[in-house]
Amino acid sequence: MLTCAKCGACSTVCPVFRTSGKESHTARGKLHLLDTLGLEKSSSVFIDIFSACLLCGACSAVCSRQIDINKELIVARNSFSSLAGPHAYEKYLARKLLDYPGSLTGLRILAKTCGKVLGDKLPRDSGLRLRLALFEGDALAVSDDGQHGEREAVNTGVSLVWFPGCSARYLFPNILDSCKSLVSQSSFVLHYPDDLVCCGLADCAAGDFASAQRKARRNIEVMGATKGPILVTCASCYAHLKKYSELFTHDAHWQTRAEEMALRMMELSEFLANQSVMHSAPNTEEEQKLRVFYHDPCHLRHETPSVDKAREQLEKTGKMEVIELPGGSRCCGQGGLFHVAHPDISAAIRDQLVQDVLALKPDVVTSTCSGCLMQWQQGLVAAGSEIKVLHLAELLKYPTPSARRVSMYRFQDIKVNESEKN
Repeated sequence: MLTCAKCGACSTVCPVFRTSGKESHTARGKLHLLDTLGLEKSSSVFIDIFSACLLCGACSAVCSRQIDINKELIVARNSFSSLAGPHAYEKYLARKLLDYPGSLTGLRILAKTCGKVLGDKLPRDSGLRLRLALFEGDALAVSDDGQHGEREAVNTGVSLVWFPGCSARYLFPNILDSCKSLVSQSSFVLHYPDDLVCCGLADCAAGDFASAQRKARRNIEVMGATKGPILVTCASCYAHLKKYSELFTHDAHWQTRAEEMALRMMELSEFLANQSVMHSAPNTEEEQKLRVFYHDPCHLRHETPSVDKAREQLEKTGKMEVIELPGGSRCCGQGGLFHVAHPDISAAIRDQLVQDVLALKPDVVTSTCSGCLMQWQQGLVAAGSEIKVLHLAELLKYPTPSARRVSMYRFQDIKVNESEKN
């Protein structure tokens, strides 16, 4: 491991440290503990400190010694018991649930039912209320008023292999429909192999390399049986799939296959930038542009910034104005299972970001990371805001949604007439 210079550059960009103010929550602090104590002296406090990291990659991006800090922390976590540390059982159960992602469909149905029964009976700031809000009236969804089925039925485009991610596939199926509809404008038909499993990001972040490798091998095998580009519509999945080869540094066979798969992968906005999609239609009348806040997924922003073309696609419509935070993009605090291990810090990071973005008066918030979308939905509900949160595909699916209509409600379906679909 390269020696930390203790320059403090990591402290200035760490969202956890900026919230907690604890030196041990910086990358510098954690590397110092590794250097002085080593993993053999780990305790419950030690494990707690190492779990207090979003793995957002901000520290590695500014490190003067170019230390792969995420990798060092993940290796450290690998030495801990999976049932040790804060909220260990909740994190363990969440990862086990992802071993059988199809069960998430039952979770979605149960959550929607509970939401209808409990509804407004729960306090607005109740943790359960915020979680149920994710499924209340299909919060992360825009209705196409039945038109999607007709368009898909007549589509005879070229088949394109697709990795949609567990969240879209099982929790928010409307994202699936939006991706299919949007990509069909480029004469492609999306197809995801039924045998795909979770990308394994949560396992890797927890240091459970055995589970992460098992999932990686499965996905590599399934994708290896297909041909052509692989479209990935979840930013977090994309970033992790691209780094599958790092899981097999001691296995040349699987590392080569992982590298071959990575070369075929394309992120959604990158794919759209190379297609004849979303040509700007001239305005026939004065129309207020939709004020859109695009939330940068940390995995793209710090690891593959050149890939993210979302702003370009939003502005290409000619009817959306992308608004920015004065200090630049920030982490939402979700961090995979970080929000389970450290809910108070996660909520504090989220709520401050939501407050600062609401001051910009956006009409809609969008992103391509499933975790970020859920974190934003909960944050806006907690803030009492009626602003809609949409996956990028859901927003681009309708080039000209009215700013008034998007901002009017939080959980109702958006009805878009035919003139707005041109």
